[in-house]
Amino acid sequence: MITLPEPWFDTLSLGIAYLKPVQNQDHLSTTFQCQQVNTTLAQVLSTTIDQLLEQPLDPFVFWVPQNEWKEQLLTVYRTGEALKQYVKFPHTNRWFQACTVRGDDQLVFSLQPVVSMPGEQSTDLPISTLQETNQLLQAVIQTSPTGLALLRPIWQAGTIVDFRYVLNNPQSAVITGLPQETMLGNRLSVLFPHLLANGVFDTMVRVVLTGTSQRFEILDELPSGAFWGDFTLVRVGSDVLFSVQDITHLKQIEEQLRQANRELEQRVAERTSQVRQLSAFQRAILTHAGLGITATDTKGIIQLVNPAMEALTGYGADELIDKVTPGFLRDPSVHQQQLDQLKETLNDQSLVGEDVVTAYATQHNFIRRENTLLTKDGRRIPVLATVSGLYDDQDDLMGFVDIATDISPLKTVEAALIQAQQRSQLAIKAGKLGIWEWNLATDNLELEVHFSSYFNTPEQAGFYRIGQVLQLTHPADLPYLKQALLEIKRGKRVLDIEFRIILPTTQAIHFLKVDGLLTHSETGSVPQVVGVVADRTTLRQSQLALEESEHRYRTLVNSMKEAVFQTDTAGLWTYLNPAWETITGFSVQESLGKLFLDYVLAEDQEHNQQLFEPMITRQKAYCRHEVRYIHKSGGYRWVEVFSQVTLNEQDELTGTTGTLTDITDRKQTEEILRDSEQRFREIAENVDELYWIRDLHSPKFLYMNPSFEKFSGVSVAELYQNPLIFADFIHEDDRAVILAAFMNNEPGTDFQFRVRHLNGTLRWLSARVFLLTDEAGRPMRRLGVASDITAVIEKEQILEESLAKERALNVLKSQFIATASHQFRTPLMAISSSVELIRYYTSLSTAPSSPVLINKHADSILRQVTSLDELIVDTLTLSKIEEGKVATDLEEIDVVSLCQELVGATFSDRSDGRQVELSSVGLPVSIQSDKTLLSHVLLNLLSNAFKYSTWNPRLTIRFCHTNVTLAIQDKGFGIPAKDLPFLFGKFFRASNVGQIKGTGLGLAICKEYVDLLGGTIDVESTEGVGTTFLITLRGGSELN
Repeated sequence: MITLPEPWFDTLSLGIAYLKPVQNQDHLSTTFQCQQVNTTLAQVLSTTIDQLLEQPLDPFVFWVPQNEWKEQLLTVYRTGEALKQYVKFPHTNRWFQACTVRGDDQLVFSLQPVVSMPGEQSTDLPISTLQETNQLLQAVIQTSPTGLALLRPIWQAGTIVDFRYVLNNPQSAVITGLPQETMLGNRLSVLFPHLLANGVFDTMVRVVLTGTSQRFEILDELPSGAFWGDFTLVRVGSDVLFSVQDITHLKQIEEQLRQANRELEQRVAERTSQVRQLSAFQRAILTHAGLGITATDTKGIIQLVNPAMEALTGYGADELIDKVTPGFLRDPSVHQQQLDQLKETLNDQSLVGEDVVTAYATQHNFIRRENTLLTKDGRRIPVLATVSGLYDDQDDLMGFVDIATDISPLKTVEAALIQAQQRSQLAIKAGKLGIWEWNLATDNLELEVHFSSYFNTPEQAGFYRIGQVLQLTHPADLPYLKQALLEIKRGKRVLDIEFRIILPTTQAIHFLKVDGLLTHSETGSVPQVVGVVADRTTLRQSQLALEESEHRYRTLVNSMKEAVFQTDTAGLWTYLNPAWETITGFSVQESLGKLFLDYVLAEDQEHNQQLFEPMITRQKAYCRHEVRYIHKSGGYRWVEVFSQVTLNEQDELTGTTGTLTDITDRKQTEEILRDSEQRFREIAENVDELYWIRDLHSPKFLYMNPSFEKFSGVSVAELYQNPLIFADFIHEDDRAVILAAFMNNEPGTDFQFRVRHLNGTLRWLSARVFLLTDEAGRPMRRLGVASDITAVIEKEQILEESLAKERALNVLKSQFIATASHQFRTPLMAISSSVELIRYYTSLSTAPSSPVLINKHADSILRQVTSLDELIVDTLTLSKIEEGKVATDLEEIDVVSLCQELVGATFSDRSDGRQVELSSVGLPVSIQSDKTLLSHVLLNLLSNAFKYSTWNPRLTIRFCHTNVTLAIQDKGFGIPAKDLPFLFGKFFRASNVGQIKGTGLGLAICKEYVDLLGGTIDVESTEGVGTTFLITLRGGSELN
């Protein structure tokens, strides 16, 4: 069961009980049981609420028999007609009005105390009781879910012909679909003509005529749609109270309800009754519709929130009830300020928070202050908050009620009024409008308080009479002012004058504009004039300055060489200055009013019109172009036109304005320059030389002829876009010197430099850079010319190389002759000596050892011949290399296998037992090389290692990602440091080789072979320690 808010229910001064009809088990009779009872009724009936709940009131009704009482309740329930009785209770000796009315599906029984019975001293109820009852009835009408309307019959010839709406509630508008305003004052037959045909109208007429209430249910068709209505018609005075409840939904589920279990039906009915009772009760207690209301217990915790407060704050009742205090809904800063103010008047200064509010309301009975509500969405709403205590009949505090009235509109109006007042005062001050009153009868003059400050008049002097104003008036304006004042006194005109005054303090002249409103009497005199005076000095001074400025402007415009023009929106001349006649030969007078296109050369008119139209259509604000204007004497003049649109204060187009500048001479000069430039380009762009023009202060090319692309492979457009490309064009070794020469301000500079084409080719250029100066000798541009001298340089280089080769050949020839003479002479002498000895031994007749000696000398001859053969072979090999006749046969070689084969075949079976120590480091990779040449190099170096050392030579192969290194190391007597730079020279031998044989060509050949293989050969040697030769070759793919 839903519990009604009892604190409110019990505060009513009248006793109330809600009676629900309950059908008895015999289904033939009905009793009415109490569903809700307040304390007041229980006290009047001298019983308790518990004894009344779920019980009939019959035992407590002593003023009528119980059977008659039951019939009266049934009559009220069936007809809806209220039952009123006056009852005197013996035990209290007090009179009460007992009233029984129908509300929805239940009865409301009330006992209202009255001062006296009707017919006694006073028949009026207390004013407070009437107000409370009236408020209750208004709340019930406005919030009732039942459509209510009061209709007044329209009589004609003693017959009711129609009804007119006198009163209706919002629910009636919801049911009918018509606004309340539409129904009020309108006729029933006009709004609902179908009621004349379905019998409702006739029933209403019977109720008026008989006074018998009627209740019926019908299916009605209204603008809002078809619905089932439960109609009740009751005569009220001479009118009819028409009530209808929408029971469409009930009708729809009626069939289902009939089939439902009776107990379930009873529960649903009880639940529905309780909900309706709660709704009716809430509507009854919210007497201040539109006001936000919260009720709290004595601790300040919210127990009740009405819909208006929910709508105002955005919080639902479930978010507030039993959870927070009204302070939760206040702006924190404003609420704390008010708590501090309230606390000052309390005896207990230790109170904080909501306790301060409850203590103040208890001590002073109520609180009324402006406050600020803080809504759920963060808005702040100004409200007038009233907090008062809620007491029961024993005057015990039950809680507090907090009523909040939205005063936002009032605050808005208040702010607007303040702002309007401020603006008005500001306008008067800003406009310096002095308010004055002139009494014509007394000649007294009253001025606004700030008058003296507005017009710089002395306060001590003041203006009290018109005569004082006349004393300060400028002599030239005095007669006019006197005449105007005289006419004012005669009442013939409104005061509207402007005159000058001379301030007594500064002798400055001020222009005053005076306006006044005159009041005429019956005799035609003017007793009083009220008006304002404004200081027009600044305006007049501005006007004078504007006139002077306009004069200077016209003088300037008329003296300009450019023609200044204005046209209207049609393109007709409206203004031209004298320069127009100078430029075109046409006079200003004959040109004004003519179309501007008439003065444009025929060939240019179409293009000029295309430029003019977008401005007139406001697609663009201005334009600048060059066009030919015809001259009166014949021919045409080139004119540069600048034109822009003109607008008025309403931003409407009024025409165009601009200037016409004669540029005929400039055009002729430009034509000459174009011809000159064309001739220049024809020359510059058809020569092989490189020609350029550069900016004086920045690395920017103003011109570069097409030869640049031939020399660099870069387009001229790219050079213009990025001038720094020119630096990349210069060979890196020449770049710094050339860039410095480019920035040199000397009159002329000659130099040579190399340039590189994008394809990698180099060219030699001979350049000359010089400055271009103006008439005063000031530098303006840098010019440069460069010629291709590559062929000359190449010839010089070939000649120089030939000379160098010839010199080297001569040196080599000398070295060869010197070496060869020694190298050939020594073996030849040995051969010659050996031959002589052989001859000698063979001539002996007896020589037992001659074969041995002969063989010895024969071996010597063989060795010398072999030595000569090696020398000749090395010499021929070196000659082939120098002549470029040695070709390389590159193939993929396994270096480790090659070294193993070479060592095994050549050095594995030496007579001294020494061997090559071969090792490999790293992951083996193959190389592209010539196997024969590489084998010759290794054979020569290993042979030297054996020759110049008594230890085993060491051959180490090192592999890395990009190359292969072969190191041949011996532990011989080493090479002197001074000989190392010349070690790979032809016919060169170290100075410490002694008698060890050699040609001096072996290392030279090794060096040439390694170069042919694309590798490098280096030597590291320490005298007395040993020597290491390092051969580095490019590596290839990895070997498995």
